[in-house]
Amino acid sequence: MKHKHLLWMGLSCLLLAGKLQAQASYQNHEQRSARLRNLAAANSAIASVRSIGKSRGQRDIWLLTLSKGDASKKPALLIVAGLEGAHLAGTETAIRMAEKMLANATKDSIAKLLDSKAIYIVPCANPDAQEQWTAKPRYARSENGLDYDNDRDGRLNEDPFEDLNGDGLITMVRIEDPTGTFIAAKEDPRVLVKADPAKGETGKYLLITEGVDNDQDGKFNEDGAGGIHIDKNFTYDYPIFVDGSGDYAASEPETRAISDFLYNSPNIFAVLTFGPNNNLSEAPKFDQAKVSRRIITGVTQKDATAMEQVAKLYNSLGLKDAPAMPQTKGNFSQTAYFHAGRFSFTTPGWWAPKVEAAKDTTKKADATTAPASSTGGGRAGSGAGSAAANVENDEVRFLKWADREKLTDVFVEWKEIKHPDFPDKKAEVGGLAPYAKLNPPVSYLNETADKHVQFVAGLGMQMPEIQIVNLKTESLGNGLNRITLQVVNKGLLPTYADIGDRVRWVKKVKTELFLSNGQSIVSGRKINLRNALAAGEAEEYSWLISGTGKLTIQAGCPTAGTASTEITLK
Repeated sequence: MKHKHLLWMGLSCLLLAGKLQAQASYQNHEQRSARLRNLAAANSAIASVRSIGKSRGQRDIWLLTLSKGDASKKPALLIVAGLEGAHLAGTETAIRMAEKMLANATKDSIAKLLDSKAIYIVPCANPDAQEQWTAKPRYARSENGLDYDNDRDGRLNEDPFEDLNGDGLITMVRIEDPTGTFIAAKEDPRVLVKADPAKGETGKYLLITEGVDNDQDGKFNEDGAGGIHIDKNFTYDYPIFVDGSGDYAASEPETRAISDFLYNSPNIFAVLTFGPNNNLSEAPKFDQAKVSRRIITGVTQKDATAMEQVAKLYNSLGLKDAPAMPQTKGNFSQTAYFHAGRFSFTTPGWWAPKVEAAKDTTKKADATTAPASSTGGGRAGSGAGSAAANVENDEVRFLKWADREKLTDVFVEWKEIKHPDFPDKKAEVGGLAPYAKLNPPVSYLNETADKHVQFVAGLGMQMPEIQIVNLKTESLGNGLNRITLQVVNKGLLPTYADIGDRVRWVKKVKTELFLSNGQSIVSGRKINLRNALAAGEAEEYSWLISGTGKLTIQAGCPTAGTASTEITLK
């Protein structure tokens, strides 16, 4: 089986080689739209694409559905990418996964997956923000197309980024100042990190985003184009009065489009989100204190066990050494679990691999100088007036990998400029190029897509499967029959997440009798509802039925599928 799996993965690479070689970079909305429409048209028997809503900028939010047969009647997985506008790699990975699954729709595990399950894919949930990739100047944008007064001064978009060095990119500005709190990292002086007083470190630089303080409020670039960060606008743990979160939860059409589709699709068993968060490399841990509260803030014990099982599957595919990326407030991934009651997994999909540092016998460069380098790394974006935390853990790591891969155009060398807000101080523009850290050259995502197709196929094989077993019919005379059976979950995961029974949104496991004319129930219920069935768990039911002829018993739920059996009573 392993050899067959490798064979279809190899065939996939050959079938897609021409397309992937032709695509040299990430695409804009128009290009992605055409790509999705063409993909659905070429595979119309098992693929369809439709818009589930419009962004603030009136761009379609596309839903690609992969299924043999009616998708709404099968247990489903929902894949969502592009909620974080600066995370282009997630969007590209999701589309490549679809291309690979469709190219191998008749082979082994993918054929089984599409026969029994439905795959929903929303490749780009925040298309307005992703358009900044092809705009000038280029900066890693997270906000949608709403004109919004971010600094609450009664004016719109009055303090945007400015391209001070004329390179078409928005990076950072470092200013030498005795009140600064940043220093050059010892591991790589191209990167600035917070000085640590506990280590006797004294700050040397102020660090701001590239631009000037147009409205003279002491903040830099805090009110530029764009309004709401979609992955801060969902309902769970919504961050009130936080920049980019919106006036209220689910205020944005993009948020509502994704939420409406999830809530109106009871067959969605689990959600996989591609974004700068990670609960797959290391599954969330059970914490009784978090579950005992009126408002639950942690995964339940049963769900923690199931999520650990899925994390082991993920890690077994060679997806290792992922950086720590904690969940953030108001994001979709947590809303899908805590409010919609579905298993919810999130991963960046791609991250810079760890690189062993080469032994250096030369004297290290002075941390106060700006080293020349045409290769290096970039951060996914430059947030207004702030720098990323844990830069030693991710930006330095990215630089090592980028140097090894000999990547170009991902780091802007620090170059002195005259900054109007700091006329008497040395100011330099440079740093990690926008988008680079989270978004490698697209060629690196082919392997990423392969591994995540394997993961989705493996997850599909572990999903629940309802069967009716040990059926017995006993005639008691005078037209009376006793029927006994068991409803069992033959899958390796529960029929739905345990949290689903708490939020009361997920449909329970239902066992129902459909009687013919002249039949009646003497003992037992026509409809039996119960909470989630664990992997391998069975529930026994018994009825006394008066009458003859055929009757049907159906058992299951939308997230696990249904099974039915027909009985003839004599």
